Amino acid sequence: MPATWTESRLNGTAARLFFLLSLEMIFHEFPDLVWLKGQISRGFSDRRGWGGHILEKEGFPSVIIHTESKGCYRPDIKGPLSFFVNLRGSSLCTVEGETRRIGEGCYFISNQAQPYTLQIEEGDETETFNIHLGDYFSSSTLHSLVTPVDVILDNGKEHALPPVEFFNQLYRRDAVFERLIGRIIRGYREQGYNKLLFEEQLTDLLSYQLRQQEHIARTVQKLPSVRAATRVQLYKQLSRAMDVIHASPDGAVGLEELAVEAYLSKYHFLRLFRMAYGYSPYQYMQRLRIEKACAILSGTDTPVFELADLLGFRDSQSFTRLFTQRMGVSPTGWRAMVK
Repeated sequence: MPATWTESRLNGTAARLFFLLSLEMIFHEFPDLVWLKGQISRGFSDRRGWGGHILEKEGFPSVIIHTESKGCYRPDIKGPLSFFVNLRGSSLCTVEGETRRIGEGCYFISNQAQPYTLQIEEGDETETFNIHLGDYFSSSTLHSLVTPVDVILDNGKEHALPPVEFFNQLYRRDAVFERLIGRIIRGYREQGYNKLLFEEQLTDLLSYQLRQQEHIARTVQKLPSVRAATRVQLYKQLSRAMDVIHASPDGAVGLEELAVEAYLSKYHFLRLFRMAYGYSPYQYMQRLRIEKACAILSGTDTPVFELADLLGFRDSQSFTRLFTQRMGVSPTGWRAMVK
């Protein structure tokens, strides 16, 4: 139900918010599933949002769900373009029969009108930050981002483009993505709801994702095939293995498992993976572990021996040796530099 945030609620560890970005409304929980599916099937034609509020337009509105949960199951939602993010804990998202576990280091995307099932396993303490971009907002914003300025000036809003669709995969949360999410959270806490600011922030997020899509397109072009459709299919198979790597931050995954996930022999998988990403799977996993170590060292006081165990190293000596080789300074030295 709509409510006004108090300072104590904002600062509390159990703070939860549900933003309708096209309206000045806040909700503290997922909308009722039966009601939501009914409104989706009708295209929100009555322009009624959760709680009876009037929407500015028909179609799924833009929302952010930032909530703590110890278990939920929300099946077969034909939602808008959605970014699934967890600030703490993990969730499962199923799209087109494929289930991904979304941990703290990655996010997942489902496209507009693409059914998804979201699950937080019973007993798991998860803090979500799921961003659902409204039908009108996402289509109009993506249109403006991919259309050359001179075409916009010549044709106005009538210039038609095919819809932009992103790959259903786990995306690594790099420093840029973390800054974008952080700005949304800080902006609301410091200024309250501001429609202009939120829409600018979401536009920045879409612009970032388009750059990720361009990077993927370059990766696809590296794969060996005459037919573009075959290269895309090979990329999708490799991305399944990459999802397993991203879901295993401690590196506890073998070449055989990755090759099976990609529907390839071990030899072909290893060759194509190196060709596409410029790293072997082992090298890429080591890179992820070092990046996570840097983040933990700079943001916490976790002892080095505990960090080594957390990241799946045999002992703190092997972790320190690899970290020093990659970063040019020991873990303790890194922490002293950045804190």
